[in-house]
Amino acid sequence: MKSFIYLFLFLGYINIAYGQLAIIKDVDGYTNVRELPNIDSRIIYKLTESEVFIFELPEENKDSNWIPVFISKNKYSLGNSKNLNYLEGFIHKSRLQPIEELPDYNGNNFFFKYKLESFSDKNKICDYKDNFLMQINGRNIYGTDGNKPKTEVKGIDIKYNGVLVEVPKIFYEDIFECSNNFKVIKNKEDFILYQWNSDGAGGYLIAWVIGDNSIKQRLVFIP
Repeated sequence: MKSFIYLFLFLGYINIAYGQLAIIKDVDGYTNVRELPNIDSRIIYKLTESEVFIFELPEENKDSNWIPVFISKNKYSLGNSKNLNYLEGFIHKSRLQPIEELPDYNGNNFFFKYKLESFSDKNKICDYKDNFLMQINGRNIYGTDGNKPKTEVKGIDIKYNGVLVEVPKIFYEDIFECSNNFKVIKNKEDFILYQWNSDGAGGYLIAWVIGDNSIKQRLVFIP
């Protein structure tokens, strides 16, 4: 029990120190991301409703009206997972809505559950370097720090307004040490689920955005 508490506190510290998740709040349905922290700076991206991104509160200038944001260039965090590329920019703080400040969803129109099993390397191609597990089936993995995972995901059951959502294997074959303890919020017609997963090291934050009977985004963040 103590180890769980220490892990929880440690992951909470990481979340505060290295970035937090947010969506936008804007009546126009989008927010401009600026290259520099001023209104005259070049627009480099437009964040849309329910699009999850990472932000940091600048310690050196807490009174600034502009917040640094980091937007994954890969909508589903696929590919080279340990070295994700982010678009860096700034949004006005009035448009920032931290996810943790939103109320939990407790309704019956959304269901999400991982199908979890003990990890097996049978018929998997595991690549090691200096006794550290680096890749499985050619993909970098989340949830371990070079050790063999304890738990793997064999599927995900999702229902959106009573309709089953198909989840291709590519969305879950690289995430490990998952649990069915997570937070869910609702933003208009979209549902956003997020959680920290870890084997005690190798922690990562994952957020799923479900809407229109489909997966709209999967954001995975390693601090």
